[in-house]
Order: sequence, then C-alpha cells, then structure tokens
Amino acid sequence: MSDGGGLASTGGSEYTVVLRASSSAHFLPEEGWEHHFSVPSLALGTLRTRAFTRWVTQGSHSIPRELVVEVKGHAGSLDEAVATFSTIARPIASMIAFAANVRVGPVEAHLAFDSDPGRIERPFLEVFLPDERGVVAEGRIIRRHLLEVACPAAMSMPVDGPRVDRALRQYELALREWYVGGEWLALSHLWIAVENLTEAVLRRTKLELSKTDEELAWMLDVVTDDPDRPRWPQIMREQVREQIIFDGDHDTYTTAKKASDGLEHGFLELDAVARRAIASADTTFTCVRRTIVDLLDLPHEIGTELMEIKPKDVQSARKIIRGRLLGPAEDPAAEDELYPRLEWTSFIDSVAREGAAFHMKPKEQITVRTNAAIQFSFDRIEMIGRLAEGEKPKQLSEDELNITRTPGTGASELMNAVMPLVDAAAATGAERPYDGAHVMAFNLFGQGVAFFQSAQTLIAGSQPAEALPSLRGLTFIAARFEQMGDPEGAGLGIVLRMALDSAGEIGADAEHSEQAQRAVHQIADQVGIILPDALPDPESTAIYRSLSTEMHLAKSTSEGNYGTVGLHIQVDTEQPGFHTKRQPDSFTDMITTACVMAQLGLLKRAASLFNWSIDVARVDELIAKATAINDAAAQGERPLTSEGRAE
Repeated sequence: MSDGGGLASTGGSEYTVVLRASSSAHFLPEEGWEHHFSVPSLALGTLRTRAFTRWVTQGSHSIPRELVVEVKGHAGSLDEAVATFSTIARPIASMIAFAANVRVGPVEAHLAFDSDPGRIERPFLEVFLPDERGVVAEGRIIRRHLLEVACPAAMSMPVDGPRVDRALRQYELALREWYVGGEWLALSHLWIAVENLTEAVLRRTKLELSKTDEELAWMLDVVTDDPDRPRWPQIMREQVREQIIFDGDHDTYTTAKKASDGLEHGFLELDAVARRAIASADTTFTCVRRTIVDLLDLPHEIGTELMEIKPKDVQSARKIIRGRLLGPAEDPAAEDELYPRLEWTSFIDSVAREGAAFHMKPKEQITVRTNAAIQFSFDRIEMIGRLAEGEKPKQLSEDELNITRTPGTGASELMNAVMPLVDAAAATGAERPYDGAHVMAFNLFGQGVAFFQSAQTLIAGSQPAEALPSLRGLTFIAARFEQMGDPEGAGLGIVLRMALDSAGEIGADAEHSEQAQRAVHQIADQVGIILPDALPDPESTAIYRSLSTEMHLAKSTSEGNYGTVGLHIQVDTEQPGFHTKRQPDSFTDMITTACVMAQLGLLKRAASLFNWSIDVARVDELIAKATAINDAAAQGERPLTSEGRAE
C-alpha cells in the first residue's frame, strides 16, 4: 500500500462503507484517526479511512462503545465496495489492537451507501448489528500518535509487508483469547505469528549483517557441512526464532514451541498444553511485539513507547461476594428456584476524566433469592482476574462499589408469571369462532395485555413511575371487563358503547366517524345487543377501588403534574438530585403488584366471557400474593417473603 492524496476517481461511483467492532481500545471522544492511501493491487485509486469510537450518553455520563472504521472510495458497485473496503478496514483494526495492546473484536460491515455527491438515487444497505449496552468492560485509550506512525509504516513495507500483516492479524487474535483459561489459544496464535515473522527476520538479519544463509547459520552455531544433518536451513530458522525473535530466551522458546507442537500434532493432553502456555504466553507476546516493532523501522521513541504497553486482559475480571446463609430451612433455595442465589444488576454510577484517562465507578444492585427462613449475611466482596506483575488480589468494600443489597419481595417473579398464564388461556380459544361483539371485546383485552407488557418493560428498566399511565389504562380495561361480567349490567353492550363513543375521538372526519358508528350498530343488531345510553363509572368497580392509590398517582403522572418529579428525587445518596431511573424499593413493588392484580383480574373476567380454560387456583394464588405485597408496599414496607432478606 502507498500513501496518496485526495480521492482520485477510477471509475464507478464513490461509496462509503461503515464497519463496527466491539472494542476495548477507545479513541478519546474528541479524537479519531484519518488516513488516505491507495492499494495498487485493487486498482481502487485513493481511499479515505477514518477510525473513531462511538461514545454515548448514559444518564449524565459519556461512555465508550464500538470502534467504527469508515472507508470511502470508488468501486464498481455497492456489493463490490462492501467486499473490498472490508479488506481495507480489517488491517486497520488489527493495528489499533496492536497499538493499544488490547482486545478488538471482529470488524463487521454495518452501513454502505453511494456517497457520490452528484447522485439523486443511491443504493443503500444496513446490516443489523445490535448496539452495545450494559456496563462498559475494562479498556484502554488509544494513543493516536503511535497509530499515526505505526499504521502507515505497516501499510508501506516494500518487501515483507504481507508477512508482518499476517503476524499482526495473529497478534490481534491472540489478544482476543487473552483471558484466564484462554492462554493456550492465545499462544497458538502467537506461535503462528512467530512462524510468519521468521522469514522476514531472517531476510532483515542477513541484509543488516551482509551475510549469506550459510554465514548466518555459522554465526548461530548451526553446522552446514555435516552430511548426516542436511536439514540445516530448517535448523537455522529455528535458531533465528530462538536467538533473535525470542532474544535467546531458551526456556520460553522451548516451552512455547512444545505447547504449540503438542497442540498441533496432538501428542500432549490439553492440560499439559495449557500449563506450558500459562508459563510462556506473556513473554511470547513481548517477543512477537518487539519483532514487529523492529521490522516496522519505527522511530526509537515510538518503538520504546509501544513496548512499554503490556497486553491487557479485559475479559477475566470477576466480582465475587462471599457470605453465609443463616436459617433452619432444609432447602435454602427460594420457591420455584433450584438454588439460593444473588441477582445482580450492574450500571455506571459515575465517570471521572483525568486527561486521557477515564475512571468509571460501577454500582451494583443485589437482590437476595433465598428461602423465607434463610437470611444472607454478607462477608466481603473480592475482585479476581489476571494479575499484573507485582499486583495483589483486590478486596473491595461495599462502600467502594456502592453496592445496595435489596431483599427480594417476589414482585418481579409474580409479574414474570403472568404472561405464560395469559398465553395459555388465549390458546384454548384459538380455534373458537367469535361474533363481531366478541371480536371487539377480544381486541380490548389485547389492548389491556399491551398495557401490561409496556408497564413490565418500564419497570424492568427501573422506571416504575413512567409505568403508571400504562397501569391506569390496564386497570380501566379490567374494570370494563368486570362490568361486562355483571349479570345485571349491559354485558358486551359496554364494549360496543366504548367503540361507539370513541368513533369520533381519534381525529377522524365526520364521514369516517359515521361509518364507524354504523358498523357498531350493525354488530349490535346482528347479535341482539342493546347498547347502553352511557358507560358506567369504572371507578365503582372492585378492581379500581382496590388500586385507588395507584390510580390517583397514575392520573397525576399522565397529566404531567409536578408531583411526579418527587418520585425521581434522591437525597441521601452520593449524587443527590433528579435521577431518571429509580432503584427497586417499596414503590416499585407497589406498581409491579398492581399490574399483576389488574392483569390477572382482567384474565379471569376474559376467560369467563370467552369460555377459555385457565388454571383458576394458580391465578388466585398469584393474586393473593400480589395483594399481600401490594398492601405492605403501599405502607412503605417490604415484607419477608420466599426470596429472603439481606442482613
């Protein structure tokens, strides 16, 4: 590859291909790297590449996500651009991994389009790649000044460029496998890199010393004139690896070679390969890295700085909580659980930047899942993973990690139990024909289920206050089904009256409203239903009265009243003030169980109306549990239930 100037046209259109990779190497938010070059063998003219990190705002924090590599240039078609530009992006990602000495995942095409400014119609494609979410793993900021020198050097090697490129690729793959237990995989890639570099090192050494193969062999103490040892060129290459690439480190060389050969040829058990890899992989990383740096002919200060950056294991860190389960229960597991366990939710509590360094403080939400008779006594929190030289295992305090241990109330388990019951009940009526009035009632039931699912999503996202409007809609529908089941009420006439009243409420013009009203009257005539003059008050129903507190809050929230703000204000925390998310507490339990009560109440009424089969005993059991938790939560209490209490 050779450097070039602007984007010279070689025919076809100009295309832009955007690729992404999960990456623990991050550019600073205000940085990135752009480079123009040409690839004569591809006859694409000059290409422009840009690499940067996608940073996103999460709450009040800016955090790094995927590595983005953009390639722009000319190609004959969109598909040709995707195929060829991807081959350009991958070596850039490999060099980014090498420069930062940390894991970069596979680069995948994400977007591609015709970016020729003269086009009025452009081919476009997008490959669905889910955005990264959750807690950010450990990583390392890319030192752009190193990349600016090392990447062009690798692209412009006149002779051994392909060998070094293959070695860089293997080095990148080794970094992906650099985790506790993956040393043997990392070493296997590193050894392939060693083999790729051997010829380049041999050629460079002969050139620098002005030696022939035989003369270099003699320098390395390899006998070349023994007829019983005709394989001296191969032996010489082995000595090049040991004496030059491994810098005379006989123990590391022989250990790594034995592990590689044992894995490749199958004469060592995997545990024996792993032991040798653990002993040699770290030093082999250094040897391969030093050899690549030397072959790139980098300025001394750049090479020295690259060698100071050690491989970073970003995959092995684990947090461990140690404690004791106290209590007389025969089985410490919670009801419907196989084992006692802690349910962890991790998120970013704070991000502090010092120059080019970012310090992210995690926060953990712990929910204890144990038998009701069992208490969990916390002892300590530990951090384990690959330790750097001289580093000791770290023991963390609760204060350091900002951990909140929350006793489980079972509210979330109750909510998770609802939809399987709904789906099973509806399936029993799947083959049953319905008249027009029953179809309208079923659609109303479906809207109630949609309200429940939207509330469930918001609650799972730590936004129970925002679930209140959905709870209100669900409760109103449950109230209507309760009224339809009243023997002295209007029956299905209620849903027809609802449809009639809503015909003109959604912005339709007069003609469409009249058509909708005529259709409702036609259904009523067909099935012999008398429409009530007005809908009964839903607030008079049992389901509404049982959730009167929640309905008052829901009305206030749906109207955007300022009182809702108070549900998001935190005072006694490290970061007091307004928070868009609320940690699980009695309020969350109250809204969660209210949703359960309303949906299961709706299900019972719907099953009667549609003649569905349901597990009545199970539904009543869940309603009773939800009601008990709801009553306690409404008083600001979290009762001790089958999931236990953290001490």
